[in-house]
Amino acid sequence: MHWVKFSKELQLARLTSYILSQAIANVAVNCILTARELSPLTLESIGPRKGELMLLEEAFFKTTFVEKVTFSDEDVSEFRAQGTKFRDCHFSGCDFRSAILRDSEFVACRFSNCDLREVEFRGCNFSDSERQKGSEWSYCNFGEAKFVSCNITMNKIVKSQAFMLNVSDCSAVGLNFDADVHRKISKQTMFGGVIFRRTKLQYSIFLPANYEESVFEGCDLRDCSFAGSNLSRANFRWSSINNVDFSRATLDNASLANATFDELDLAAIFSFKGMFVSRDQHENLLSSIGILTAD
Repeated sequence: MHWVKFSKELQLARLTSYILSQAIANVAVNCILTARELSPLTLESIGPRKGELMLLEEAFFKTTFVEKVTFSDEDVSEFRAQGTKFRDCHFSGCDFRSAILRDSEFVACRFSNCDLREVEFRGCNFSDSERQKGSEWSYCNFGEAKFVSCNITMNKIVKSQAFMLNVSDCSAVGLNFDADVHRKISKQTMFGGVIFRRTKLQYSIFLPANYEESVFEGCDLRDCSFAGSNLSRANFRWSSINNVDFSRATLDNASLANATFDELDLAAIFSFKGMFVSRDQHENLLSSIGILTAD
């Protein structure tokens, strides 16, 4: 079975409904083909063409790419799906809460106003390497969502919420990130941050924002930009931060311990009070401000 619903009763009802509709459609098709003395076709081969309406639940059953289809206001919360394939599709106002999607393709798709809280994407691809194009996410809620071993290269996250978003062991080269990583309750702010671990983030751009207490641990951050951002108490341990743009950024009490870099432009940083570094970085830091260490 291609996907399952956590509720067995609802799963059985939906599956039964789908099987009945599929059987009726196949009977009708075979009757027409018999009359025309043609070989039988399957429902898959006469399914919706590009741009035609299709339910997202139906799309999860298909083994070929679903292309250029718009899915609006559909509820696939708590679904488990594996091996689904979408290309150039648009997901608008869809509810993916707590869904688990594995080994699936969302090639150059668009997600707008989607609820992605606590969703888990594992082993999924969101990038089109041939066209050098990634998926786009706008006005989405990624609260406590997880991306594990995914390809989100050249993806764009725009005007979204990403409280405790967790990205690990992913390729996110050229990511464009514009999201609020803290949760606002009334007039108070609950600090959460975003979490990146062991992820390739070269040439990514984090738009100026408050990334306080965020984690970038064991990541490749070469040539990234955090210009103008608040990175207080952020964690960059074991990451590669060569040529990172920290201009006008605040790194108060941030940890750069065991991170690798040749030089760090301390003069361009707005503030770095209480910043943590490891002993092996002392010489590079002194070199950054023109001080050489004598033998």
